[in-house]
Amino acid sequence: MILPETENRILKYLTNEASADDLDFLSDWVLVEENELLFEAYVKVYFETMVAMNEPDTDKIKKKLLEEIKREKRTVFSPVVLKFMKYAAVAVLFLSLGYLYQNDFFNKKSDDILVPNEEQITITMGNGKIEVLDPSRKGKVKDVNGNVVGNQEESKLTYIGNSSSEKLVYNTLNVPYGKRFDLVLSDGTHVFLNSGTSLRYPVTFRENMNRAVFLKGEAYFDVTKDKDHPFIVHADQMEVKVLGTKFNVSHYAEDSSINTVLVEGAVELYANEGENEGVVVLEPGFKAELNKNSSQISLEKVNTRVYTAWTQGKLIFRNSSFRQIRQALERKYNISIQNNNSGLDEQLFDATFDIESIEEILESFSKSYAITYKIIDNEVIIE
Repeated sequence: MILPETENRILKYLTNEASADDLDFLSDWVLVEENELLFEAYVKVYFETMVAMNEPDTDKIKKKLLEEIKREKRTVFSPVVLKFMKYAAVAVLFLSLGYLYQNDFFNKKSDDILVPNEEQITITMGNGKIEVLDPSRKGKVKDVNGNVVGNQEESKLTYIGNSSSEKLVYNTLNVPYGKRFDLVLSDGTHVFLNSGTSLRYPVTFRENMNRAVFLKGEAYFDVTKDKDHPFIVHADQMEVKVLGTKFNVSHYAEDSSINTVLVEGAVELYANEGENEGVVVLEPGFKAELNKNSSQISLEKVNTRVYTAWTQGKLIFRNSSFRQIRQALERKYNISIQNNNSGLDEQLFDATFDIESIEEILESFSKSYAITYKIIDNEVIIE
């Protein structure tokens, strides 16, 4: 049930009368999944009303919208709305598919359509042999000696801990831009791998050793508890040590920092270089950010869903620079975005992307913020 005050804020937003305070409130309010569905329902009704009316009179829209909301209030709609919000802006548009249809977006010439590059998910075996993992495949996974060590169920690879080798054998899973993959290690730890990520891990963890993996990119870990064998994530300059917990680590080469966000449990963080010595203990709901230049670790309370939504295929940004957003879009859609507008990279935005294509996202930027771009040789160039 939506409070009258919240309902009024949504109504003001939809009719372009929202204040900065209204937008800040709604920006946080829609992060709750139930609220997001309600908001999508309101926007759906709004655009249906707009399409049905010949003259977009604001007073008539308000009256019609309130009537429809009362009737539709308990109905749940599928997520068809493109949600996009600029941070601290006075006027913001959430563009829906219906809006894009009205503006003839889907009649664009084929030359303006991007074709994301297709790359393969690969696994590098202990002997250096590289094999391709087909996300549509189901079957057994074997080690270099032909022994079954796991099973693949489409985009999920599960190790069963059977290995004849007495020494620690590592595999490396490489997930390219434009793809995601799930991995269950031999101890039952579930690892969600984001686009542009590689994870080096043992085929089977040994009884007399800590459970250690090596990460480049971004991954969400749901670690199986084992008090006798700590689980350690090596992410370049940062080391994350846990017993059993849920957390996200982001460590991309192009980023200036390495981030760890704790969802549940507790973790210990170590900086491998610089003057920062000792252990930093992270509590649930906090983010630890290690500056790559100074090796200093700072802590900040955050909404963890913003940092873990990618595991459900979403991208959520709050007070994020355009540079961060376009880099994330490049990884998710495996495209190249060249930005020739240097000032744009530093502007801050709130944005949520779900089922939208990259063309729809680019069009929303263009229509909402007068960002001019063109597509040349399958590359986005922002002017």
